[in-house]
Amino acid sequence: MTPQNLPARPARLLASVLAGTLCGLVALAPAALAQAKSDPALLQAKNQPKPAKKKRMTTEEKAAPSPKAIAFEKPCAEGPRLRVAAVGDVLLHDMLQKWAAGQKEGFYAALDPVSDIIRAADISFANLEGPAAEGVASNGKEVRAPATRYDKNVYRGYPMFNYHPSIVTDLKRAGFRVLLTANNHSLDRHQLGADKTIEAIKAAGLAYTGTRHRQNMTAPWYVVTPVKVGGATYNIGWLGCAYGTNGVPDRANQVLKCYDQRDEVLENIRTLAKRADVHAIFFTPHWGGEYSHKADAQQTALARDVLEAGATAVIGSHPHVMQPFEKYVTKDGRETVIAYSLGNFVSNQIGLPRLSSAILLLSLGPDGKGKLQMASMGWVPLRMQVKNGFRVDAIDRLKAPDGRDSRVHLVRHLPEGNIHPPAAPFATQVAGTCPTPRT
Repeated sequence: MTPQNLPARPARLLASVLAGTLCGLVALAPAALAQAKSDPALLQAKNQPKPAKKKRMTTEEKAAPSPKAIAFEKPCAEGPRLRVAAVGDVLLHDMLQKWAAGQKEGFYAALDPVSDIIRAADISFANLEGPAAEGVASNGKEVRAPATRYDKNVYRGYPMFNYHPSIVTDLKRAGFRVLLTANNHSLDRHQLGADKTIEAIKAAGLAYTGTRHRQNMTAPWYVVTPVKVGGATYNIGWLGCAYGTNGVPDRANQVLKCYDQRDEVLENIRTLAKRADVHAIFFTPHWGGEYSHKADAQQTALARDVLEAGATAVIGSHPHVMQPFEKYVTKDGRETVIAYSLGNFVSNQIGLPRLSSAILLLSLGPDGKGKLQMASMGWVPLRMQVKNGFRVDAIDRLKAPDGRDSRVHLVRHLPEGNIHPPAAPFATQVAGTCPTPRT
């Protein structure tokens, strides 16, 4: 009902109230103006520049210059090359888990389109972002395991993730051999959840790094994986850590902290580097600002410190978007690589940046001194499909223009010159291959 339609008496009463309010405001205006002139805080606020208008998020991005391609200059010695594939977060939200529960092949159905690329590497790595703890409730207590792979209680997504243990065997089927278990969701099912996740990974015959089982608290934080390549066997060290656990107390010290235990992190890298039987070391931190495409000062400092301590490469996760690749030459002349964040490999997050990621491909060759050195690097652009089901696609396999927006976005942050065709096996003759040995 509008004021003009009110009965006469209520209308007069409303008019009186409005008039009184207006008069009060007019009467207060001079006093407020005087206060503003004398109040330094108000004057300072008034003189501040107006905040820039936020850009409206769209699904399209204009093409922009891509970072310079990364190449390695040191010649490799004779011997077989080791091929490594790495991806970012395996982050299974509710809708994704619900969908996978209804698929004959479970979670593998989403991984299958790029599994040939993963399997083509000699060893492959992923961040398992959350527990895979059978029959553990969100309070960390053991309960009867549901008969389904998703029940929105024991197995569920955000904010306290827990996955059916079949995610581990499905990751193995897709070609992964090493999982990072240290992340901000490591303790989403508390101590028992961390234990049961480790048990599921070990039962599947996979390696893990960054967490400890309460029954084996003297175990090293790192893992060493032997890899047979041609006639050689290379031992690869992996050390993972997390910036924190989302405020869930780590009462049993089951998760290695990247910053709070910085000295311990560096000592573990030095220990691995001193071992004659360890040929390369990958540091896999869970760190950085969420949704930021730029590495922060803490990331940069820790990355360089672990490389100086003897690591071969840094493969980061957590921001859920891509962060830069960087070549770093240590003080002793070693050429190394930092991939600050590989984004979301599998997720149901919203927005182009969070659905665009990459498979990082690294090739290492003998340095002639008993270790492996960086030989070449490449990356395969990925797009996470979240409509009409879930699947990870190699963009360059899609029919144009499908996936174009994701590709344009990715080459703004990663060197286009290092893109590798999504074909198996991963060729070592790509941009940045170390030269033929000098004679």
